[in-house]
Amino acid sequence: MSSGPEAHLIGDDYEKEVLRKKKIITYTITGLLIFSVLLIAISLAIPQIQLRRHVNDLRSGGAHVITVHKTPEWLESITGKEFPILEQVTGINFGRSAVTDRTLQSVSHWHSLEFIGLIRADISEDSISNLLSGCSEMNQLQVVSCPKISPSFIQEMRSKYPMLQINYRGVAYLGIAGQNHSQGCQIYYLDSGMPAQLAGVKTGDVLTSFNEQQVKSFEHLVHLIGEHQPDDEITLKLIRKGQELSLPCKLTGWKGDLR
Repeated sequence: MSSGPEAHLIGDDYEKEVLRKKKIITYTITGLLIFSVLLIAISLAIPQIQLRRHVNDLRSGGAHVITVHKTPEWLESITGKEFPILEQVTGINFGRSAVTDRTLQSVSHWHSLEFIGLIRADISEDSISNLLSGCSEMNQLQVVSCPKISPSFIQEMRSKYPMLQINYRGVAYLGIAGQNHSQGCQIYYLDSGMPAQLAGVKTGDVLTSFNEQQVKSFEHLVHLIGEHQPDDEITLKLIRKGQELSLPCKLTGWKGDLR
């Protein structure tokens, strides 16, 4: 066995080699951690950049887009703290912006969407069906004066998504607001200069029949109006102070800014 200065030299070389290998392992682990963090950052950043670009495009087109910032679930579970670094879209009111099937398709993968407002939009029923299938958090849908969307389709969606609140209005306009009544729908508001008022309807009247179809509720009335087109001539039957009246009425289309 070696002894003396040679033994000390061998021992020093061995310790240096061990330290060198430890440094290599430390640097390797550190590098891998940094690389992993960079990959995570990139995987988060790219979708966020794409989302921001799309949101800006929608806003520049006239849509009102609501966004919130949230913490990724995996990050909160690891740290136990909130780091709201992810931007998510929770609502879009398209207003007067041009909306097509392609527009809806482009947002149908935004699972955070809770509200969509569609007004005078040239969209198909299939595009709405696909949107609702992709947006599991959706709880409110507004469809106003969209010519390709039928009342029967809306009824189908209400049955399929019972928790979804759908505010639907067809392309035809009567110009009233009402509430449910045991005999139909009681009118409490009339839009000045619009078909119902021009026909002679007054607040407090109870609408019992719309074009020879019994009115069961205000929502049912909306459904019946939705089956018609602007300029259709219909008959309104109502009760006013116990007296039954029948009034001819010509429907119109929605007027003004519906945003």
